[in-house]
Amino acid sequence: MKVLLIILGVLFLIGCIPVGVLFRYHDEIQLKLTVLFFRIGILPKKPLPRKKREKAEAKQAAKAAKKAEAKAKKKKKQQAQSLIAKPREPEEPKPRQPLSDKIAGLIPWAKLGAGFVGEFFHRKLTVKRLRIRAVLAGGDPAKIAQSVGKAWEAIGIALPILERAFRIKERKIAVWPDFTASKTELEAELHIRLRIGGVVLLVLKYAGKALATLIRQKRIAKKKQQQAEAEAETDENAGKAVS
Repeated sequence: MKVLLIILGVLFLIGCIPVGVLFRYHDEIQLKLTVLFFRIGILPKKPLPRKKREKAEAKQAAKAAKKAEAKAKKKKKQQAQSLIAKPREPEEPKPRQPLSDKIAGLIPWAKLGAGFVGEFFHRKLTVKRLRIRAVLAGGDPAKIAQSVGKAWEAIGIALPILERAFRIKERKIAVWPDFTASKTELEAELHIRLRIGGVVLLVLKYAGKALATLIRQKRIAKKKQQQAEAEAETDENAGKAVS
């Protein structure tokens, strides 16, 4: 019992660990994986030392050669089999499922997928920080002012959509003109975070719903098949009675 409680406690603690992705852009793209207070760099990649790079290149070349050799062997085997293979008898065409039945079968899955996506992005995924800073520069002041106005118009349209789709804790957006600068500057930072346990529970929840939907659809299909067989048997008995 104690061992079980310890295992459950460890799983609970793991489930509470926040995991996220930190994206930054300022002259170059930076991408980091965040786990608790630790940050693991993904981009930009650090250049490998010469020995490690040569070793990785040699390993990749050997892997590609092995893959090409396996592909050639498979092709030869297929050609040999095609020479000795017996001609297949034409199969009877399977009855096509009506389009209305196909659409009716896809609707529950579409609803399930939409529910999962909506709940994942709005409840489980959190935008911890969203920062955008843009300084627009150029030669013509009138064009710069027009570009700034268009940028704020786009921000005004996009922000309500983002806030409905995500939980945004902190956001700072600034766009302004600089009539003396020769180059436009752009800085962006996006920190997305979620908890492992919440995602696991969400997946289990919708896996159960998917299983229930699958069982329900199989029951409906079986019932329709039985009805079709009963109707066919009735028509056959009626034909025998007439003859």
